[in-house]
Amino acid sequence: MPEKVILGGLDRTQPEIAAQLEDLASSGSFPNAVLFSGNPFSGRMFAARRVCERLQIPDENVVIISDRNHAYRIRTALELYRRQRNLSSKRFLTESISILLQQYHGAMMDAQSTTAGKKKFSDAAEVSDMLRELETTDDNGAAAIADKLEKALSPLMDSNRTASVTIGQVRAIRDWCSTSSMDGVQKFVVIEGLENAGDSAVNGLLKTLEEPPEGSHFILISSNSGRIPATILSRVRKFRFRDETPDMKKTILNSLFVDPSKYDSLEEFFLEGSGINDKLLSESATALLMKQPMDMPALVSELEKNQGWDRFFSLVLDRIHTAFMEGRLEQRRAEYLMNAVNDAVLKGRTFNQTKRLTFDYVVYRVQEVNR
Repeated sequence: MPEKVILGGLDRTQPEIAAQLEDLASSGSFPNAVLFSGNPFSGRMFAARRVCERLQIPDENVVIISDRNHAYRIRTALELYRRQRNLSSKRFLTESISILLQQYHGAMMDAQSTTAGKKKFSDAAEVSDMLRELETTDDNGAAAIADKLEKALSPLMDSNRTASVTIGQVRAIRDWCSTSSMDGVQKFVVIEGLENAGDSAVNGLLKTLEEPPEGSHFILISSNSGRIPATILSRVRKFRFRDETPDMKKTILNSLFVDPSKYDSLEEFFLEGSGINDKLLSESATALLMKQPMDMPALVSELEKNQGWDRFFSLVLDRIHTAFMEGRLEQRRAEYLMNAVNDAVLKGRTFNQTKRLTFDYVVYRVQEVNR
């Protein structure tokens, strides 16, 4: 007898959580609000989408708000599909793009205040049509449809901004949830990165969670739940996802017919697949902290080309931590630099600044301390 698959295979990487979520889905009384916390690549967004599938919630009844960089995963999925042209890579590509498209749900259009922002909804509709075309594409048409998708996705992925949740989005969610579905089907809202949102958005969501509209459910996804206010944490059921393990990496990469031994982590797989020159970013982060010469034009060009800003900020923080642990940086300076970088990234998201502006500020603060 074939082995039972729970929540699309979530049981293979997060068995305890998969079992708990399956029990909740089977009970017919899924909580109004849950929190999926854990580090990146632990399967939190995958779990959120599988819960919606298990409860038979149609895509039009699911909204996603996320501050993640979608380019890493989508570009990796496009390259994998071009190479493999099989059902597994097609599903991976469809899943990766669908997460992005659900951020352009019609209910969220009113939250956009600019013409450029509203245009992205029509761009997303065009990509959605292409996904239906992808479903019926055979091996011979794989390269062509992948090229079409990449071009159409460009304005949606290649943004120099990664904004946090806004009060406008929270209001749009509230209005949408308050409108009854014609068929009585429940509505799900997935919010990733609430810990990076401003006070007005957080307070607005709190009011919604205190009196959730009938038939609405919220799934919060966080990499740092300690920064989410206790007033919100007290209103959600919490699920802590295990960090990535070698077995988890092996399971996921094997499912994509990718050799797990080639990569030390899932992050490395996605970085390589997205075309990011991680060696240049890593060497530049080291040079910045060690006051060594660095090719700034080449670094900025790479960051702008492949949207590697968040990766670079992460590497700078890693170098600061390493320098402190090795005794090359005193505690006071290390704490100051860590706080400065984290503060710059958080403010950039909160105020929707360009990543280049955040980058310039991070470089300035590190160089200021190193003088």
